[in-house]
Amino acid sequence: MHIAILEAGRTNPNMPAEFHNYPHMFEILFAIHTSSVNFQFSSIPVIDGVLPDTVDEYDGYLITGSAYGVYDDAPFIPPLMEFIRAIFNARKPLVGVCFGHQAIAHALGGNAEKFPHGWGIGIMRVHVVGTADWIPSDTQHLDLIHVHQDQVITLPPEAIRLAQSDFCQNAAFAIGKQVFAMQGHPEFTPAYTNALIDIREDKIGKERAATARISLQKPHDGCQVGGWILDFFAAHKPAA
Repeated sequence: MHIAILEAGRTNPNMPAEFHNYPHMFEILFAIHTSSVNFQFSSIPVIDGVLPDTVDEYDGYLITGSAYGVYDDAPFIPPLMEFIRAIFNARKPLVGVCFGHQAIAHALGGNAEKFPHGWGIGIMRVHVVGTADWIPSDTQHLDLIHVHQDQVITLPPEAIRLAQSDFCQNAAFAIGKQVFAMQGHPEFTPAYTNALIDIREDKIGKERAATARISLQKPHDGCQVGGWILDFFAAHKPAA
């Protein structure tokens, strides 16, 4: 399967050079897993206004995080919203992470906006409240790295909530077997997140930043969720 990673944002320019861009982080995450499906990943810089000519160029799509919000006046956002609707109407599998999660919700009739209670930052526990074929039925909760100010406030029609927490009501959702979206970052590492906190501490707030750093000393379930994303895509493998 050929999966397009739609690059909607880039790492902070003040980050140490050792940290990769978002598509590379996902490829590192996916390389940990073995699959019966042979996956190929291509990065598409949608943040630069680049989109595939048609949705049929790829077998599936993944939308990355971004420093932008869906409400921002950035030139790439309206065309991306249109392309998300085209992907959905073509019944291609679609994954969204953080901004991608919010963009999918927003494009398909939900709503995302800046959350009035500040940053979700560090490893945060979300409770699994919905079911999906690619999520083991005995999964009760997930500990995922979060870095976000915005949240999905209203789910799109026909979406089901997969995960929630006291801080983030719509932490993950699905639409049928075609859409899988989550607020947390399975691709982020504690080292990357700590470096980002160092840069953004003035905006995050010292107390919340300190709490986040403590949380990042614990294990997280990013690797497991990376496997779920591959399983989600594998279920859509085109017929030979």
